[in-house]
Amino acid sequence: MSRESFPASGSRVDDPMLSSRVPSSDDHDSEDERFGPTPVARRPRGTRWCLSMAFFCCTSLFLLTGLMLSPFFIDPPARPVDTQVPDPDSSKVVNAATPAEQLDLKTNFAVSSVPATRDYVFNITVGSAAPDGFLKPMILVNGQSPGPLIEANTGDRLRIVVNNQMPEESTTIHWHGINQWHSNWMDGVHGVTQCGIPPGRSFTYDFNVTGQRGTFWYHSHVSTQYTNGLYGPIVIHDPDEKVPPTQDDKIIMVGDMFRNDSEKLLSAYLGTSPPWGGMMPGTEPSPDNILINGHHVSNCTSSPSSSSSSSIPSPPKNCTAGTLYTTRLKSNTTTRLRLISHSTSTPLYLTLDSHILQIVEIDGTEIEPIPTTRIFINPGQRYSVLVSATQPPGTYLLRVTAARRCFHMGATTKTWEDIEGEAVGVVAYDDFDFDGGLDSVGGRPWDLMAEESDGVGKEPWESPCWDLPFGLARPVRREGAWEVGGGNLHYFEFSRGDLNGTVSFINETVRKPLMDDAMLWRMPKLADENQMVLVSQNTTAGAQIVINSNAMMMHPFHLHANHVDSGQSFQVVGWGPGMYGANKDMVTTWNLDNPLRRDTVTVPGYSHVIIRIPAQNPGVWALHCHILWHAEDGMFVLVAQQLDKLQEQLKAMDEGKSVGDMIAGRFCTGNS
Repeated sequence: MSRESFPASGSRVDDPMLSSRVPSSDDHDSEDERFGPTPVARRPRGTRWCLSMAFFCCTSLFLLTGLMLSPFFIDPPARPVDTQVPDPDSSKVVNAATPAEQLDLKTNFAVSSVPATRDYVFNITVGSAAPDGFLKPMILVNGQSPGPLIEANTGDRLRIVVNNQMPEESTTIHWHGINQWHSNWMDGVHGVTQCGIPPGRSFTYDFNVTGQRGTFWYHSHVSTQYTNGLYGPIVIHDPDEKVPPTQDDKIIMVGDMFRNDSEKLLSAYLGTSPPWGGMMPGTEPSPDNILINGHHVSNCTSSPSSSSSSSIPSPPKNCTAGTLYTTRLKSNTTTRLRLISHSTSTPLYLTLDSHILQIVEIDGTEIEPIPTTRIFINPGQRYSVLVSATQPPGTYLLRVTAARRCFHMGATTKTWEDIEGEAVGVVAYDDFDFDGGLDSVGGRPWDLMAEESDGVGKEPWESPCWDLPFGLARPVRREGAWEVGGGNLHYFEFSRGDLNGTVSFINETVRKPLMDDAMLWRMPKLADENQMVLVSQNTTAGAQIVINSNAMMMHPFHLHANHVDSGQSFQVVGWGPGMYGANKDMVTTWNLDNPLRRDTVTVPGYSHVIIRIPAQNPGVWALHCHILWHAEDGMFVLVAQQLDKLQEQLKAMDEGKSVGDMIAGRFCTGNS
């Protein structure tokens, strides 16, 4: 295998003006067709401190000079991002709204403990739709976004036929949070567990959901495709689910929305000077809106500013103003809201005016109820909250607000400014005569920064940009920390830099993914050569992974699959400031007694988080930041385990099949 080496002496692009206590997103999730052999670029360790100090001083001087001189200069027009504005007369313009009965779980689904096989067919198409009133190019599943609901009982077998009907793009679908027990090849990660499904071709995902329950989702795992609309909800029922009883159940998918095609934005972001970031490489593009279950509203009389990452022309056209998400609650009942963040990069707060939320599930793990007035949710994360309809009958605003202080954002768009970084939906009591307008809205908004709130007391959130304190949430299904074996202690550090464009460094190296091939088909021979693969050698014990952040912003890290008994989740067993074990002043807090289990964890800036996994599920599993821009610039590692068993499974997988039905290497054109 050839390896290409190149210098990695780029400077950090983190903003030194931000406090290390204010985490912010600089990662991303997804693999694209740039997966190729895994050469590494090394940044010299000996010169790192000096370079960092020199860069800090120069950057501080530059920023100070800019602040003094800024009143005397006018910003030059930003370079436009090349894109095609969708044709409003196109026959591909569609109404992409998701049927309310799916999102309200009014599907007559029978919850049962008897396993069954459930079949779905997904037709992936491109079209123009207007989720917030402005027409934009989208990728749709069966003509809708969010895509169709997948509903199952724990123990069921799922078979999903994916027909790629897009004219030019390959695709895959990842089943986020599903453990893929003994089915690594169904995880849907392009370049890792499969090659992309080409246009005009089909692939059947076939897997079980044994030992899992709760709220999950699916999305494309090719580059930034899901930004364009390819995502949808998954709900796994269990008659023995350990959450308080409710009278209703609803899905709330929330996330940022970009009007420009995501590949155009990604190309500019990875460059040396994205048009929305001025002279600062690595600045993420600003969204145009926030969606609640696939829609929101826009101001049709305004257009994006010249520094926008949007592609909508000026003056605006093809705008219908959009629609607000609305739903109803029955008075004096309790409803479960299943919150799913499909954001590309924007962390969000969710609140319901005058209503307290009880957190009862985190990423598929039932927890002892935690009262709060707000939910902080990062890309890829899920929470179930209970809402009791005990306020005076009326209408109340569901608010989804960008956590602006938690991440870098380039020059904001005019449409983003119009909504002030907040989307609203309307929740109406069923015994209130609601005409669809906002004149009757009552209640009061919650203070997102409050340390105490009426009806709650002390809020459980310690920082506005972090997950719940790691030791606070207690799983209802108790489980001690997994024992770790020798050869299974892993450690990596990530940082941000510039190598003729934005990159993430992992252990001082730059990852270059496979191209037209998948790591799964090359294992185990690449395991020792690719420093992005953490291989657990002890097959009879668990593994521990230390994630060290040497970056300013917070990053939500997602681990694919893992363990059948505890679902997909890893255990969060340790955390603390700075690099793990760097010196005696950097204290690590440990929790080995029933630690929280989840699959997407926020790693605060300049800190460390320690997770444990059983390491018993054969496969090569992705572990990456779920900010898509960051995953694409290299904030991505692989976790490999039980490689001998994996080889046995791969050999048995295609036994007796014809060449056309074989899974191994399907759609791959690279050398293996």
